[in-house]
Amino acid sequence: MTSDQTYRPLLAEQRQHNEGEGETEPSASHDTQRGSAVEAFFHIVCITAGTGILQLPYALKVGGWAGISYIVLAALIATYSGDILVRCLYHKQGTRLKSYPEVAEAAFGLHGRRIVRVLKDFNLLGVVGIYIVLAGVNINALLSGTSGGQLGAQFWSAVSAVLVWVVVVCAREVHDVFVLSLFGTLTTVVMVAIIICLGLSDVEYAKARPPTQLVNLGMAPVSLASICFSFGGNLNWPDVEASMKSPRLWSRTLSLATAFVAFIYVCVAAVGYGVYGDMVKSPVLLSLPSGIAVVIADAMITVHVLLACPVLLTAVFIEAENDLGIGAASASTGVNPVWAAWYSKLMRSLLMAMVAFFAVFVSDFSKVVPILGAVAGSLAVFVIPVACYIRLFNSQRAFSAWEYAWCALIVCVGLVCLVIGTSQAVADLYK
Repeated sequence: MTSDQTYRPLLAEQRQHNEGEGETEPSASHDTQRGSAVEAFFHIVCITAGTGILQLPYALKVGGWAGISYIVLAALIATYSGDILVRCLYHKQGTRLKSYPEVAEAAFGLHGRRIVRVLKDFNLLGVVGIYIVLAGVNINALLSGTSGGQLGAQFWSAVSAVLVWVVVVCAREVHDVFVLSLFGTLTTVVMVAIIICLGLSDVEYAKARPPTQLVNLGMAPVSLASICFSFGGNLNWPDVEASMKSPRLWSRTLSLATAFVAFIYVCVAAVGYGVYGDMVKSPVLLSLPSGIAVVIADAMITVHVLLACPVLLTAVFIEAENDLGIGAASASTGVNPVWAAWYSKLMRSLLMAMVAFFAVFVSDFSKVVPILGAVAGSLAVFVIPVACYIRLFNSQRAFSAWEYAWCALIVCVGLVCLVIGTSQAVADLYK
């Protein structure tokens, strides 16, 4: 059996039929709520290209110009792991699993499902909490010198949490947050353009030509790990793919979106490190000449993280609602859709309140979450998709030696990210 034969996403009508147990007629209205490949493209870019952009020049400082090749390698790994994860949803012809944890259950049983569910939920909820903290700090800094700046970062973090809560209780499906992904991507593009233009126009550093290095083998694993974490988005891909009217376009859409992200990553990393060399700071905005442009870039990253929060949370909320039988397709289960909608709002509100509490009132929250993120990100993004893919398809097709070697490389990269990411996060906790 060829690799094309192992991945045949269901037609829209077939997939609707499998969304609810016992459903005998597909819902046409539900299909109209699905999005296009263009929408999926913006979802992928918005989720992937976040604050990690700002530390890429520093990653090159650590690993040298060889870091450019690490970006390409990380993009290839992210594309492959995201593609095979979605393939695993269709490992049984004629049916589609609903989520990443269900894939883990199919491969490794109930324990696999529980492990992936914990890794996924803790990672996404933790990232959203970090984004809320970051938004509060940035807003407070942007308003410095005004009455708003006197309110403090904690106040603005609480305001940010309320804004995210308003969106997540109104938008139930991935398709509903497309506008957020669109504008989130645009803010990233604006920020990238500012970094590139300011960097290239920084005449003082252009004349000084700070030193750079071609490669630093001793720090290569650290550089690679930091870059790989900038491509972590697999946890949301099953829900993004499920939102597409034409799931057959998933592989192409993921490849194009990841290639676009890799392109802007290379541009920022090359300009930042090329101009400032070993004197570059993290985030790179600290190296740029101060002025209104840097303020705008700060504002763009703040807007981006706020827009990305609801998009990230959809993966958590949709699965929780499906488990409780109050998802968007709850009518097929006999649940009153009005009551299901209210139960959904209540559940989302409670989870948002929990995230907001830890983000606003727990002082070490932003130091503890990276530890969980390093574990969850490295395992759930790199290691587990490969393990599930081989386990589910090993009996259906023959893997070549090259495929096994590539999968082994991905697992090794994931383990490197696990060790380095966790050790750095623990070190930061005790600083």
